[in-house]
Amino acid sequence: MGKMHVREATFEDLDFLIQLENSCFACHRKSDRRSLRTSLNSSSQKIYILEKIKNRYQSCSVGSATVIFYKHSLRIYSIAIHPESRSHGMGDFLLRYIMSVAQLHGFERVTLEADAHNEKLVAWYRKFSFDVTEQLPDYYAPGEPAVRMVNHFRDDLNNAIYTGNVVVVDQVKKWQFALPGVEIVSARDYLTKERFRNSERYHVLNLCNSYKTHSIGYYVSLIASARNHRIVPLVMAMKDVTNVAIAQSLMEEITDFVQLRLAEVSGNSFELPVILGKTPEVEFTDLAKKLFSLFEVPFFSVIFSRSGQWKLRQVKTFNLTTVVQSYPDVLHKAIDRYFQKKRHRRTQLKQYKYDLAILINPEDKTPPSCPEALEKFRKAAEQVGFFVEFIDKKDYRRLCEFDALFIRETTAIENHTYRFARHAYTEGLVVMDDPWSILRCSNKIYLYERLDRGRIRQPKSWLLSKHAMTRELVASLSFPLVLKLPESSFSLGVYRVANREDLAERLKTMFAHSDLVIAQEFLTSDYDWRIGVIDQKPLYACKYYMANGHWQIYNWQHEDPGERIGLSEPVPIAEVPPHIVKAAVKASSLIGDGLYGVDLKEVNGKAYVIEINDNPNIDADVEDILLKDELYLTIMRSFYQRIERERQQPRYLL
Repeated sequence: MGKMHVREATFEDLDFLIQLENSCFACHRKSDRRSLRTSLNSSSQKIYILEKIKNRYQSCSVGSATVIFYKHSLRIYSIAIHPESRSHGMGDFLLRYIMSVAQLHGFERVTLEADAHNEKLVAWYRKFSFDVTEQLPDYYAPGEPAVRMVNHFRDDLNNAIYTGNVVVVDQVKKWQFALPGVEIVSARDYLTKERFRNSERYHVLNLCNSYKTHSIGYYVSLIASARNHRIVPLVMAMKDVTNVAIAQSLMEEITDFVQLRLAEVSGNSFELPVILGKTPEVEFTDLAKKLFSLFEVPFFSVIFSRSGQWKLRQVKTFNLTTVVQSYPDVLHKAIDRYFQKKRHRRTQLKQYKYDLAILINPEDKTPPSCPEALEKFRKAAEQVGFFVEFIDKKDYRRLCEFDALFIRETTAIENHTYRFARHAYTEGLVVMDDPWSILRCSNKIYLYERLDRGRIRQPKSWLLSKHAMTRELVASLSFPLVLKLPESSFSLGVYRVANREDLAERLKTMFAHSDLVIAQEFLTSDYDWRIGVIDQKPLYACKYYMANGHWQIYNWQHEDPGERIGLSEPVPIAEVPPHIVKAAVKASSLIGDGLYGVDLKEVNGKAYVIEINDNPNIDADVEDILLKDELYLTIMRSFYQRIERERQQPRYLL
């Protein structure tokens, strides 16, 4: 057979592909030039070229395979070897390569359709563990049936990689337990290995020693969520368990059960350790199970105090090292039991109605809405049917008085805005920004992973870790680069570097704040598009021009405050290039159905999503110039309709 090589096809291969189609397939079965060009240009399809290596400098194309990527499966649309090169094992080589691509990207199965009358072809696919799952009459043409064949990777029960159960730890060599059907991986491998990035089928238990914001453990949970993996703990759960007010609110669901179970406890204080729903205090196993279902953090203890009734006073989290030292037997049993159970629990919450709180901060230096816009929101809400009250961070305890919360101050997961959103949602309020949108949009690394998984075009990006800055990685970067701290907004925490020296110097400062930094290629444009989206529909469009003499919209270093922000230009949605609107709506739908501002650049006729803002600017005489009062009314109607929908069905905490 000689030395073979497989590569992705380019438009320069189009003539060869046409020739291959003509020589291998009947007229009604072959792909035409237009179809092949579509496949070459598609983000969900790829064509692979099989080459025979003649010598160090020469090779010739002898075959091709066209594949389509679906959510869980890879479909082989066609595979062909030139007639002059057949019977030399080249088809075997190409098919094995496609199977390895599917495995590397974490697909659960490979599917294909084969000519039902071609027994030799069907037998060939069976040799590669494909089974016939469906008969397809008249598939190619009347009287030309096909069979659908599938290779299920997940049937390989002897390979832990395909069970989907993963425990992530800081250092694998320190892990002391053997768990059948559970793969133990390091945090670094989980974050960087291709197979974890490209499959949604993993059930991940994050047992890193630290969940502190911007630690490796924090990013394991954050990125697992972006990849649609089933992850414990969620970043949201990490935040909830450390906030006494939220924890107490969650505890209300089992208040009566707690009073009953602790009725015989002596003294006025009681602490219960919980290890994945198990506890060394065996008489309180049922309580530990309920507490784990509420908080869904691997290791913690709940401290109760009694003053008349038992009340939660504090939740303390443990790391893996502490649990291994203190509760090794409980840990082993708990992990084994954990992966045997299916989890589809959702906690039903209460319903409320028809008062709107708008959270503002008069001292916010970069508020998402100016005072004039806030007044327009108030009038629109009253017109729709809300009583409106502007609140600030001192009103946290009053949230249960309202039916909806509208956050109009700069959001971040580290300040009170996230706590307000999370607590309001827990209390049954309709919330914009909802807590998961704050969480997802505030972190650039999450956004990159989420958009990449959704096949949204972005600037070419790299995840840089202070633990893995190798010479090879630095050499792979192209300059200039834009560096972003994971949680940055309004161009703060965003820097441009021109060369490797600038990169090294800037990363020293940035790695002091975060274990990971995102680097992106520098795309130039005179302006950025901002598409406002609500309920997964476009709402408004603006062009934001770069600040005078600067590469960003905001130039915070300028001495004159009037020169720090570039000009803006509203554009009717109907006049925005359709591919810009389509990209914005698709990108925001990966976050949720709330109110978002999607920033994009248009380069060579293509839309590149830069970021998604959960708390987009809506200012008087800027974003509202074209729609005027209708902009504010549309947002308030969305609030009203959401409350109406809530009244018709139970509401659940995911």
